[in-house]
Amino acid sequence: MKGLAAVAAAIAALTLFCAPYAARTTEYAAAESTISPPQSSVNATYARSDSRTAYFCTSADAATGIFAVPYTYCVEVLGEEGDWYRVKYADDFGIYRALYGYVRKSEFTLLTEPPETVFLYKSVSVTFSQDSPSGNLPVIEDITVTAAFYGSYYSGAAGYSYVLYNDSFGYIAGANEDYPLILPEKNEEEETPGKSPAAGTVVAFCAIGALAVLAAAIVLLSGKKSKNRTQS
Repeated sequence: MKGLAAVAAAIAALTLFCAPYAARTTEYAAAESTISPPQSSVNATYARSDSRTAYFCTSADAATGIFAVPYTYCVEVLGEEGDWYRVKYADDFGIYRALYGYVRKSEFTLLTEPPETVFLYKSVSVTFSQDSPSGNLPVIEDITVTAAFYGSYYSGAAGYSYVLYNDSFGYIAGANEDYPLILPEKNEEEETPGKSPAAGTVVAFCAIGALAVLAAAIVLLSGKKSKNRTQS
């Protein structure tokens, strides 16, 4: 309930900010900067998101989830509290600000060495347009803002994106799952090592061949026994 209330409040605040404008387009792109993102630290501990529904929470309570950490990206682990990791997501970099919270241990894999890429830095551009008023009153041009994308949030069938704009966090309509993965998705069945369909075929042919030889030997021996009895 706390999480839903927070989402509703954030969406309401964003709506008041943009009113009477309506979002017409939303475009996602890699965050543009002439400065490279901060690198992982050899002295830090990291954990990788194992699914697209591994939520970042404001406290050690699943009801306080505010966005799903982008799949295959990481959080920096600062400590442990029962079934939870106390973590940091993102750095103070460009339009991004570091966030501190919690994630479930069961939804993340603790890494043994620092990853090459830790956080997803991806900006979102939202264009707001004003409907034409009645009469010949002039209309202001479209307003486009660039925000920092943190992760997606789902409420039933509706999807949202948790973003930071002008030092304020909030949600915009539309979830974003279109980003490069650090690791490939685990959607292919792994074959048993040392076995293949071809190997099974060879074994089958060998078994059939052995049975044929055995049958021929039995027939041959039976024929010899019958001949010997006739001569007797």
